[in-house]
Amino acid sequence: MGIAVGMTGTALGAALDALLDPSPKTVLATGDAIQALDWPDGLARVVGDRELPTTLSKVTPRVLLLHRVTMTTVRALRSQPVALVVLTADAEASRFDAIAAVPGVTAILGPQARLRRGEGQAILCAAEAGELEGLWRALGGARLGISPTPGWWWQLLERRAARRFPAAGYVPAAVLDEGWARWAAHRGPDVVLVPLGVPMPPVDEPADPERAASLAAAVAAHALERWTGPVFPSPRVVASVLKGLRGGGAPGEAAPPDPGIWQQARRALPMTGALVGMEQARPDLATDVATAAFLAQRALLRVDAARVALEVDFEAPAIDDDDDGVARSGEVLASAGVVLTDHESKVVLRGFGIEVTRQAVASSASGAAGFADRIGYPVALKALSPDLRRRSEIGALQLELSTAAAVRRAYATIVDAVEKHAPTARLDGVLVAEMVEAGLDLHCGAIRLSDGGTALFGRVTDTPAPVEPVLAPCPVSRDDALLLAHAILGRMPVPALRRATDPDPRALATLLLRLDALVRSFGERLELVELRPVRLLSANAEGERGYVTLDARIVQVPHLQGR
Repeated sequence: MGIAVGMTGTALGAALDALLDPSPKTVLATGDAIQALDWPDGLARVVGDRELPTTLSKVTPRVLLLHRVTMTTVRALRSQPVALVVLTADAEASRFDAIAAVPGVTAILGPQARLRRGEGQAILCAAEAGELEGLWRALGGARLGISPTPGWWWQLLERRAARRFPAAGYVPAAVLDEGWARWAAHRGPDVVLVPLGVPMPPVDEPADPERAASLAAAVAAHALERWTGPVFPSPRVVASVLKGLRGGGAPGEAAPPDPGIWQQARRALPMTGALVGMEQARPDLATDVATAAFLAQRALLRVDAARVALEVDFEAPAIDDDDDGVARSGEVLASAGVVLTDHESKVVLRGFGIEVTRQAVASSASGAAGFADRIGYPVALKALSPDLRRRSEIGALQLELSTAAAVRRAYATIVDAVEKHAPTARLDGVLVAEMVEAGLDLHCGAIRLSDGGTALFGRVTDTPAPVEPVLAPCPVSRDDALLLAHAILGRMPVPALRRATDPDPRALATLLLRLDALVRSFGERLELVELRPVRLLSANAEGERGYVTLDARIVQVPHLQGR
């Protein structure tokens, strides 16, 4: 466990530098702590428990390694606080809390902390000491290893002395937050940090305080996976992925994986085995364990595909040119309620150039038929109400209407269905919308985070089983949008992103950048922007739409709070 810190202060920054480059001037340790850690000689000043208070009164270390906590130790720290305290054994809860309450103690690592020093070329972290030892062996050593992974670990990896080393390990969901997400979103593919125990992120409704932590953990987890995708949490797999990213293992380091076991893995995991590039093992895999090589190769192929995705001919859309559209969006938000109707939401989206269905609101059956004539058949009719979520279940959605007579009958059916099944719902009219050609349906949008920021999300909905949404913190750049689009489409069942008829990630990236522009303009008042579904189309001719938003919902902060 550890004490969360928002930004690296001067004291904590100095302590993190001391972990990366320890010396007797910066690290003070008790003898029992040194023995428990097997800390190398000459990298700390070692004193006995009884000498600790006197020594603290004379020196100012940046890191203190402790094996036991006494009230004498707590009093000594109150007189001379140390920014980072490492506890190598269990401590009574009251005494642990007493250290945490000392002003100037910025962070605590432990209890049961484990630190390792070496001459390798990686920085490791793990939730448990056994995991750390497994990683250390699989990589043949490292520069620094630590367990349990603290919430401030990303701040150490951001230090100048750490950035020249790759990072690997495991990060429990309990310590993941928005700080991790914003750091990982700007780190290159030299990090293989596997998030552990992250639940399915809640994106269907605005995040309440109870779900805010799980949403933040998911955003951070997906930022850590933005290059490799999900990595199986095995030391051999993590080590193989890291070595593959660094140019593979040394010649002769490992024999090629057994071909028979490789094919067995393909049969056992057919969705993964069917991917292009998984037919046989790569020659540069740094393990002869076929199952670990198989799982590592999937992550390395994902990195290769992400790099290719960034090289496509794609220019970020110019969004600030339509000042009138942005102003119109602001007017609609200002005049609408907390939950905007589908029509209001689409007017806001259209102001930022987001493609939506051609549609109009009718207040009578004849009006609906007239709009359908102008839009063009076939059309769809649906009840326009902020109180209805699943219109099809009550008969408030009618599709594939090809004549004016069918439109009039559908209008009456919808009004009767709402009156019968949802009598308390507010009905603002009936929406007449174009029917859109077949394509790939997605659930996309933006959701507000507990720290005031916003994350974009997306997932494929045309799947037999639910697919986890992928999230990325705003703001997003061109490359961020392409990587997020590739990650969303990459979670489709195979064969995804491998045929000429597959959806173009650039169309989805364009949508994500336009959503990001909406967030940059009105993010402080938006709780949730939901496009469900947005349909990706096969746009082959220039000028054709690459996607169309079929349904939309915006939830904003109440005006008394949002203005």
